[in-house]
This record gives sequence, structure tokens and C-alpha cells, in this order.
Amino acid sequence: MARNIDPELDGLEILYSKHEISSTVASLAQSMAEYYGNRSTVNVVPVMTGGMQFSAVLLSELERIRPGKWLVSPIFASAYSSDETLAEPTIEFPVTFDNRVDFQAPTIVVDDLLDTGTTMMKLMKDIQSKGFPKVDLAVLIERERNEPKGIVPRFCGFQLKSDRWLVGFGMDSEQRYRGLEAVYVQI
Repeated sequence: MARNIDPELDGLEILYSKHEISSTVASLAQSMAEYYGNRSTVNVVPVMTGGMQFSAVLLSELERIRPGKWLVSPIFASAYSSDETLAEPTIEFPVTFDNRVDFQAPTIVVDDLLDTGTTMMKLMKDIQSKGFPKVDLAVLIERERNEPKGIVPRFCGFQLKSDRWLVGFGMDSEQRYRGLEAVYVQI
């Protein structure tokens, strides 16, 4: 199989194209709208900064399907001090978080990548401790690992068996490439 290398992006190979991502996000939004169909409000909690691009596209699709249903209140989470160097997860709730959510509504955390699950487990525990009745997870990509993560996303766009470093569509390498419209692997 020929490698899908973008000549403008030396050292990067396309893993998921803009079209594949767009189609997958539309499908995820439809599934979410159906799953939360009988609820008048759903909290959407994008994980910044990685989940920023995925969340923006997903929210546009959700609003197209069910306008006015989605309350958005982002949080910040990180576990990498540099590429491929895991650190202790940090979770930051903006001071306005509690004022921007409906504590009686279900909550969906949205992130770009579920990798080891360490950060997401801490984040989900922190959100659940705030007293939400139901907290689910949506990720664009779930990296398959041999060891259990302790968390399973309710909504997942792609399953990935590779350990290669990903960039684009929110994922970065030393804070670069986040805004690319496709997901790439470094070659």
C-alpha cells in the first residue's frame, strides 16, 4: 500500500483524512443526538487544548441536528510535559465552570485522544465528584492498548492499534500542528 504523504508537510503521513474525520464526526454527532434525544439539555465539556478542534466541529454538527440543547463549559487537562513524556495529570476547572453547566443534565466530556487513560480517569472522577447524574466520554481516537485503561468511551470515532505519535486535528508535537485538518503520524 502506498504511503499517503503530504508533500507540504515533510515528515508527516496522513492517518485520517479531512474527509474521513468530517464523516466520522457527523456520525458521532448523530449518535449523540439520538442517545440524548429525550433530554432538553446536555452539558458538553471539551478538554482543552487537544480536544479544541474536535469539540468545535462536533458542536457545530450537534447544533445543526438539535439546536439549543448543548451547554458548553471547557476544562483544561494535560499529562504530557513534552512529546511522549508522561507527567502527573493536571486538571483545571475555570472559575466560571459551575455557573455554565446544568447540574441536573447529563454531561459528555469531549477529547481528541484516549491513550493510556490516566488523565481521563482523573478528569472523569473530578467531574463526577461535582455531582452530575451521568457523565459520558466522547473521543475522536481511542488508542488500543494491551493493558486496561479503566475507562471506555461511550462515543468513539476511530480505534487505533499503533503507538506512533499523532499530530493534527487538535493533537500536537511540541505545541505545533494542532490546527491541521487531518490526523497525521510522524514518519
